[in-house]
Amino acid sequence: MALNEQELTYAYQGLLHAFPEDLHIARPMVQMLQDRGDNEAARDLAMNMARRMLSLGYSTYALAFITICEQLKHPDTDEIESIKTMAELTLSATHQDDDVKMFELIETLSDSEAKDFLRKGTILEVQKGESVVKQGEISRKFYLILDGTMQVHVETRSGQDIDLTTLQKGEFFGEFACVYHLPRTATVTASSAVTVLEFDDEVITELVDTSPEAGESLMGIVKRRMIASVSHAHPIFTDIEDADRSWLTDEATLLEYETGASLLSEKGDYFYIIAFGKAKASEDVGGQAQGCELGVNALYGNARGILKLPDAASLIAMERCLVCKVPLAIFDAFSKAYGGFEHWVEKHVKTRNDCCKGKANPY
Repeated sequence: MALNEQELTYAYQGLLHAFPEDLHIARPMVQMLQDRGDNEAARDLAMNMARRMLSLGYSTYALAFITICEQLKHPDTDEIESIKTMAELTLSATHQDDDVKMFELIETLSDSEAKDFLRKGTILEVQKGESVVKQGEISRKFYLILDGTMQVHVETRSGQDIDLTTLQKGEFFGEFACVYHLPRTATVTASSAVTVLEFDDEVITELVDTSPEAGESLMGIVKRRMIASVSHAHPIFTDIEDADRSWLTDEATLLEYETGASLLSEKGDYFYIIAFGKAKASEDVGGQAQGCELGVNALYGNARGILKLPDAASLIAMERCLVCKVPLAIFDAFSKAYGGFEHWVEKHVKTRNDCCKGKANPY
């Protein structure tokens, strides 16, 4: 059920608090206030945006909002003239992109496309302590926080509950399950009273199909988050410093393989980590095929020969697989800097190769 005008305005107000410099949010908000006859609130918002844009060096945008102020007959004509003068004098100045907090999910959409997208959500009120999604469950919803905070946590195989991060208003979650149709990888629980927008996966599919640039941006976000998740969850990265996790997230890419595809098709100096799915590793031993399943966290690749599978081995996806492709330079750097990293690799490779020969199955 689509949001009505009042609910849509409420959603935009929440986003504007989270992203006060985002034009894609402010411009439609000004228009919605005008449409409901609240010209005073519309012109006050336009003036606030003009001030913000000028302070950030976005002189053209500042002038655009000042024009709106004039059209709405804002009473502070002195400030209007002052901002116009300063903006015109600094039109050639360079603005600082790093100072602007943008809502990346809609930044490639037009204002009308963004409104159409947000309108397809459903507003949910979540009580403190309530979990919106739970680790391991199958669901296809995607969520955007309008107000409040939420805690992301996972339960390990030993039963330990680990907090991963806190999500603030303006952040979204649930994209892995929504885009890739995966079981939930974590539980997300309200740390306070929270308001969220809930979207069906069809809305995301439609966004990807009808707005290629926005779809590409969303997929980039999803893949980056998947890689970041691997950098925290994989035991090989237990001792890695945050700066190196960021390096890994920036440089790695996410590959997708359908059932029956060879995971050894990529060439070059990389190592690979299975982030989701299972693949069968097998080798011809004495004329007989020997092998086993390699699952999540399994490593392989051409990292100085250390991670290379036996020469005659194959690695075939038994189901859809998501694989992190990491440059060899990161492998070399982590091997030198972290003793636990190299030790885990050596132990893993021995067990994995024994598995290929039918001697063990660690998964």
